[in-house]
Amino acid sequence: MDAGGTELWNTTEVAKFLGVKPGTVSAYRHRGQMPAPTRTVGARTHLWDAATIRAWRAERRDGADAETRDPHRRTDPHEWLVHGERDLYSSEWVRLSMVDVEPPSGARFEHHVVTMRPAAMTAVLDRGGQRVGLIWRHRFAPDVWNWELPGGLVDDDEDPADAARRELVEEVGLRVEGLRHLVTFEPVIGMVRSPHHVYAATALDGVSTPTELNEGSGLQWIALDSIRRRIDDGEVQNSGTLVALLHLLAFGAE
Repeated sequence: MDAGGTELWNTTEVAKFLGVKPGTVSAYRHRGQMPAPTRTVGARTHLWDAATIRAWRAERRDGADAETRDPHRRTDPHEWLVHGERDLYSSEWVRLSMVDVEPPSGARFEHHVVTMRPAAMTAVLDRGGQRVGLIWRHRFAPDVWNWELPGGLVDDDEDPADAARRELVEEVGLRVEGLRHLVTFEPVIGMVRSPHHVYAATALDGVSTPTELNEGSGLQWIALDSIRRRIDDGEVQNSGTLVALLHLLAFGAE
């Protein structure tokens, strides 16, 4: 309860009420698919009015019941309807589920969906705006070496911008100014949920020794006028890094 007697729930309490994992609540919040928090304490603790969450769930259930009664109810003839979802596997890092979907053709079936935690990354420019900080690193899954932005996964109940700042300190020990959001995108939008939040900022100074020891060779300052060639040569294959660098090349550093 707050001082006015309002019952407030944190992310864990909202998740328990909805019957989902806390990370799912965070994903709903990042995508704007649920009411905004009533209050945020510090950088990471979000609180919701319990009555608002109860009303929101009731509305969702009413909508789901209506779609069950009339599976052809669509707001657009090209919309895919979702009738349910069941987990096949879930861990701290990834969730594999089967989603009961009905495409516009009406042929209802189950579709594999992978849900991963949101990510945040930052294109850090030097003070002159002529170089960008990148890390040369190995990715074992595709066995690829490439240039990447510093960044990482967003913690539960963490604002993506705060995650971007945290990763800069952890990976490269760097403090920045003027952090600004460039774009949020889904890298594999057909069957993967994994919002990527991309930022740009200007480097200030080093604040600490990096604590992440498995994040490549450390930050290196790469000339922006060499980026197009590096992309053409296959030296940049990470989706978030590509999006950020192409944005800078198209619209400039400002």
